[in-house]
Amino acid sequence: MFITNSKNNITLKERIQKIVGRSEELKILVGFFYFSGWQEIYKSLKENKDIILKILVGLQVDKYLSGIVEVENKDNTLSNEEHFSEFIKSLGFAINNPDMDIEEFYEQIDFFVELIETGRLEIKKTLNPNHAKLYLFKYNKDEAVFNEKKGRFITGSSNLTKAGLQGQEEFNVEIADYGFENADEFFDELWAVAVPITEAPNGKKIIIDFLKNKSITSNVTPFEAYTYVLKTFLDTQDFSKNTEFTENILKNAGFDVYKYQVHAVNQALGYVEQNSGVIIADVVGLGKSVIASAVAKQLKKRGLILCPPGLIGDEKEKSGWWEYKSKFELWDWDIKSTGKIEE
Repeated sequence: MFITNSKNNITLKERIQKIVGRSEELKILVGFFYFSGWQEIYKSLKENKDIILKILVGLQVDKYLSGIVEVENKDNTLSNEEHFSEFIKSLGFAINNPDMDIEEFYEQIDFFVELIETGRLEIKKTLNPNHAKLYLFKYNKDEAVFNEKKGRFITGSSNLTKAGLQGQEEFNVEIADYGFENADEFFDELWAVAVPITEAPNGKKIIIDFLKNKSITSNVTPFEAYTYVLKTFLDTQDFSKNTEFTENILKNAGFDVYKYQVHAVNQALGYVEQNSGVIIADVVGLGKSVIASAVAKQLKKRGLILCPPGLIGDEKEKSGWWEYKSKFELWDWDIKSTGKIEE
């Protein structure tokens, strides 16, 4: 059977989900064990409470501007401890990225930890760099009797990633009528000389500690969350910055000086400096237009005011936004209707 992930063909995710339910052991040889792939087969693994997983990692991953990529480590002098350290480093790249920062992953990581703790998941690193893709399914007893075979395997181009399992077109071959014993023997030979990861000294403890305390899945108490948010907020504030200058701008424009507006202007300017932009949002009547105009005055740049036609006002009568432009002396700013955005 060919598995290409194309619209007119079955996906590797669908095949793995179906075969896992009939298997007692799943052996996987891939470049790296990406957690985006784990998410794709999570449910089927959880439903089979007896399945044993052996994952053999052939490469390591590194982080570049374009994202996470697989790389070879051609240094043959590394000790097992150094191989383990490189794996943990790669694990950090694979987990601590925005793609994994979703609710489902936080729920699934507990099951991953459970498999490690109970010994149902064992991970090793190939002694030499290996880019093969091999998925071996050893049937449970009932399935083996029914099929008169020990199992089946899938090999091809798909890595254990979301893209490899269903997101992009691949070419894999599922073989059930011959070759399972040879493929199984090939895997076991690599496994026998591979570098232990979960079974390394304190391996399970280190990996579990990393997942629970040094990754995006780290447990955070309500107090820690509160203090972090408060610190982050305070770090962005400098209410004393430009306070006198801001007050003078408001007075010269003919507006009363309110401390909360002065603070809002300084806060907004801080965000602009850090992030090249800011959104000012508040309930009606607190002076968002005044705050925005005072911010615009201090930016000392050209700008464009976009607003509904009814708020533009009249240039001669100095009403609407024309009033703010005049009072704050925003001579380098233009006023346009939101209905003319395309123009």
